[in-house]
Amino acid sequence: MKKEKNNMSEKESRWDIPKPNFQKDLDFGKQGEDQVKGFLQGIVNGSFEVKSDRYRNGRMVVEVAQNPRKHGWKDSGLAITEAEWWVYVYTMNEAMIVISTERLKRYIKTLPESRLRLFAEGTNNPARGYLLQPEEVMPLLYDSAFDVNVQE
Repeated sequence: MKKEKNNMSEKESRWDIPKPNFQKDLDFGKQGEDQVKGFLQGIVNGSFEVKSDRYRNGRMVVEVAQNPRKHGWKDSGLAITEAEWWVYVYTMNEAMIVISTERLKRYIKTLPESRLRLFAEGTNNPARGYLLQPEEVMPLLYDSAFDVNVQE
């Protein structure tokens, strides 16, 4: 759909903001508040998993398997966590993101198995996981393809 603006065609995008609707906006804001309350309750209950970026390169590693003492591969990390929230610390100077583990799992399921990488090779506990580039992290946070039960 196109709209005319000063005799110029301008394509509408998904980033355009619709006409305000107070009740709809209020309901949507309430959903956000409820999500934050759920997150805080998860923190209080200890239902979070924390991973840290040691190298400060903007990439996120999501571990899904490990081979302790080379006795065979076992599910680990995201594949077995019971945490509700996945916290990824990018720097120890107040920069982190928080994602529901279910959303992260939905995202990881969309990646081809060829993206699976080996980490800590040559140690007594190598791991397998996905290396997410910085440009992949933002869509993980906002892309509606990974939503569940969101009413706009």
